[in-house]
Amino acid sequence: MPRKIGFIVVNSSSHEDNFSAKELMVHAPTVNGWRSSRLCCYPQYVTLQLAERSRVRKLQLLGHQYLIPSKVEFHIGDTLPESSSSTFPGQLRRLGYVSLSENEKTGFQARELKSVHVDAIGTYLRITFHRNHVNHHNHHNQVALVAINVLGDSSDGNAFNTIVSSLQLSLDPVLTSAHKCESISPLDDLAFDMYQDPEVANIIRLLDQKKQEMVQREEYEQAKNLKQAIADLQKVGERLARYDVEKRCAIEKEDYDLAKRKKELMEEYRRSVYQQLEVHNVLDMRSPEPTVRHRNRCGQSEQPARPPVHPLCCPLCLLQVAGAYSKTWSYRENALLAVYKKLSELSPATPKEELRNMTRAAVFLVKKSLLDKVSSVFHASLKLLRLLLSQLVPGLGPGRAEVSHCIDQTWPSLLARTGDSVSRLRCAASAFIQEIAVLKDVRALHVIPGELVKPFKSNFPSRPAQSRVELLQKLLAELGTENSGFTPDNVMTFCAAALEHNASAVRDLAARVILSMYQQHRAAVLHHLPPNNAVARKNYLFKTLFDGFSKIDGKPGGGQQEGQKAKEEIHSLQEQLAALKEITVGGVVIRLRLHDVPLCIFCGKKDESFTEDGLDLHYWKHCPMLRRCDECRQVVEIASLTEHLLGECDSRSMFSQCPRCSEAVASEDLTRHVQGPACNGPISGKSSNHCPLCHNNFLPGEKAWKAHLMGREGCKQNCRRTAVSQRTQPAQGKAFTHTPPPDKKTLLPTVLHSATFRKAYSFCMMSLISGLLAGLS
Repeated sequence: MPRKIGFIVVNSSSHEDNFSAKELMVHAPTVNGWRSSRLCCYPQYVTLQLAERSRVRKLQLLGHQYLIPSKVEFHIGDTLPESSSSTFPGQLRRLGYVSLSENEKTGFQARELKSVHVDAIGTYLRITFHRNHVNHHNHHNQVALVAINVLGDSSDGNAFNTIVSSLQLSLDPVLTSAHKCESISPLDDLAFDMYQDPEVANIIRLLDQKKQEMVQREEYEQAKNLKQAIADLQKVGERLARYDVEKRCAIEKEDYDLAKRKKELMEEYRRSVYQQLEVHNVLDMRSPEPTVRHRNRCGQSEQPARPPVHPLCCPLCLLQVAGAYSKTWSYRENALLAVYKKLSELSPATPKEELRNMTRAAVFLVKKSLLDKVSSVFHASLKLLRLLLSQLVPGLGPGRAEVSHCIDQTWPSLLARTGDSVSRLRCAASAFIQEIAVLKDVRALHVIPGELVKPFKSNFPSRPAQSRVELLQKLLAELGTENSGFTPDNVMTFCAAALEHNASAVRDLAARVILSMYQQHRAAVLHHLPPNNAVARKNYLFKTLFDGFSKIDGKPGGGQQEGQKAKEEIHSLQEQLAALKEITVGGVVIRLRLHDVPLCIFCGKKDESFTEDGLDLHYWKHCPMLRRCDECRQVVEIASLTEHLLGECDSRSMFSQCPRCSEAVASEDLTRHVQGPACNGPISGKSSNHCPLCHNNFLPGEKAWKAHLMGREGCKQNCRRTAVSQRTQPAQGKAFTHTPPPDKKTLLPTVLHSATFRKAYSFCMMSLISGLLAGLS
């Protein structure tokens, strides 16, 4: 009898984020399915590799409600066209096509389940999607497939023709229901999995096996009870699946109160149903814990106290399964070790279906136990998972699909433990991931590298972030970037995000990975980093990286060149300052003490507190003619703020000059600025100054700037002018708080080294010297 055939997704032509073709490997009510990229080219395709060479008898497709292809085409073969060999022909043969409804009659609410009866032999199945049906919901001309189910039998290995003759002789290439196969179990139908809770579906399948055993033993009364239990459980599974879908919709709408209620409703309903099943001995559950009888106040013996046991019925010993759910950690550990012993003693002659059920049941237990807080239970789960991945699945041959299922189910828990607060458990999880990542069957899936290089945000927890970068560094050394799942592009995208992380340890590790990648992929690394210039070198990490690149290339470090230029510039400024301080006129040496002149060269204010530190503080916080740039935090003159943003600022590439009012405006806001009230162009034929703060025009000249920025009726947007006017009023009952001057290392690069400040400073000094010389003469 045809049965469900497992498969893995080999490749797809494209996919949208969070809608990968690997979603098709899971059948459940809440799966996303595959979705093509937006505005894609047609045709699109998805290629599946069956668990073994099989005779395919039926295909089932569950379409999307509005992302609907006009036509779906099927090809089958034993090798892909790009990897043909001498053993099998490398060309996939065409089976035919089916057309899908536009779905307009249902208001784009229902999903079409299409069943296609075929008779073909092969290992690879390619589904080709042609251009989509146009509707007002499909804004980006996409196509999608929610689920696909493959039904058939194992091939005997002798059938060499891919297509059975009855289909080859068919004149109409369109696939119809003309070639119907023999009966298929309803439990293998796609509709069963898509509308049933996965846990209940597993129980139903196991009860169905038990029912078949009862029929063979001619125990018809028990078979009848099991049949009724299966019918009741199907209604339960559909109800739980509906609750799960409603919970997911509530999460998408961020209605977390409703999601919580749905979750609690599911748990309560599931618990009550399982208790009823256990009362009727349908699941034959037994607890491994010792029976403890309690006595009430009257001294009468009560029923044995039994721990809450999850009613998972599987081919494993039910005693062991119950122990895995015990509240006592030693029972949980012993249950996992007992399952390990049972699986390690399996015979190679074990039927594949039984082996598949046992491995999936073991994976279910491992998934739960990986999150156990007790160290010994966690290590026992790792031991069992190592057996599954390294010996059981590859040795007895359930197929690569089972390896994929095992990794998909356990990976989130494994990755979560790499961020554990206990360093011993954290290191054990990381070492285990590194161990299984190099296994042949696991490595071929490329799942672990693909998950490791997913970028995280700067506020991602530091422990798991650091563990992921460490794992990336170690696995890159072992696997490389050739056909391993790691590529220069995805590794550098991840490292670029890691360089922005809040934790310095994560940033340093990412820098090491980038340096190691640079030795083999120079162009790809430099493509993801900013250019090597003075602006980038202000960031310590980028400076370290560029110096490391220079060292790898055998060139002198760029930091040495920049440092030498800075020293030469400082030396030149010191010489000019010395020349201004000491001037010889007619043999008389005039020495000027700059800090003895208590004068602000911008606003003209005189104050005895204007020492060297006092002037720095005045420039930094109080001078009404200056302000700090919002982008680079340098102190600049307000009158030259526009020129600074367009020509000097580190973020100058983000700004453009308004053609009407000449202000510097963010490029993305330029259109909105021109149409708004802030764009105040000058009067035609008249020259004027334009304030970048209040956007008003006023008389030209330097004196007009002072009057506008410092006058009582001047610029209302100059917060320093307001602060100055408030400080001139007597303080009533307010304590004066002294603010220490800014650090010299912070102030000097922003104020004294700015071009605007140097020009103003030189002009004032030359004016002062000229006045002194005129007085002496």
